[in-house]
Amino acid sequence: MTTIGIPKGMFFFEYSSIWEEFFKILGFKVVLSEDTNKKILDEGVKYCSNETCLPVKVFHGHVISLKDKVDYIFIPRYQSTGKSEYTCPKLCGLPDMIAVNLGEHVRILEIKINMNSHHDETKESLINMARTLKINPAKVLEAFNAVWAKYVKTIDEKNKVNSKKTADNKTVIVLLGHPYMIYDNYISMRLVEKLKERNIEVFTPQDIDYETKRRNAYLYRGKAFWDIGFELLGSAFTYVKDESVKGIIYLTPFGCGLDAFIMEFIELDIKSKGNKLPMLKLTVDEHTGEAGFDTRLEAFIDMVG
Repeated sequence: MTTIGIPKGMFFFEYSSIWEEFFKILGFKVVLSEDTNKKILDEGVKYCSNETCLPVKVFHGHVISLKDKVDYIFIPRYQSTGKSEYTCPKLCGLPDMIAVNLGEHVRILEIKINMNSHHDETKESLINMARTLKINPAKVLEAFNAVWAKYVKTIDEKNKVNSKKTADNKTVIVLLGHPYMIYDNYISMRLVEKLKERNIEVFTPQDIDYETKRRNAYLYRGKAFWDIGFELLGSAFTYVKDESVKGIIYLTPFGCGLDAFIMEFIELDIKSKGNKLPMLKLTVDEHTGEAGFDTRLEAFIDMVG
């Protein structure tokens, strides 16, 4: 049976269930890489330039960890997942980076996701993948339409709930960052776990429905923008109105151009409204020591507590 490898990095934390189901519908065996660890990071660093951001280095490590276990590595090219919204350039170019750096080691399966205007590009990439796998293109298109419709329905149902997370009398800290930063326990140095161990309630962008985040990112509505920008700006502008929130932590990889802009916009908005909500920026790369990371975190917790 043909095996498809899915690396546990970058897009994985938002879309993994879609692609696992997609390939299983088509009759393939899916193999996930291990959770991020030191070996995976060290392997990824070997194949990337120093300027490459930490999540991309980690992704390379996950790909290498799968190379002898699978027939193909699945790396979708996320260009746009919604109208007038574009993904981080790293996601747009991820298949190309892997092909350049690791092409001699792995065979890549690519699907192009462009839901802003060029749906035909997605269809064409699915047909090309069907040819590579030597299966019926109609079956591939049917499987994709099914899993994507299910994903959209899940998002729509979440939007209708519009429930507000409660703090239960705990100190509330908002944690902002890309999903592949927040939910990768190795990259984040177990940040969510450390906060919860200190009896802190953690709010993230995933705790707010899609429409609320877009509505509160009003300064940028109607303009072409990064989807993660809308997510983080809308979340920050929503949470600063919540009196239960005592502080914001922004977790970012060193050298992230998008985060540099987004954090600046958030800080300017908070200051312009006279809000004195404390904000901590935690920057990590492959050289970051956990002791120093924890010291800064403890100092921030003491300040907001």
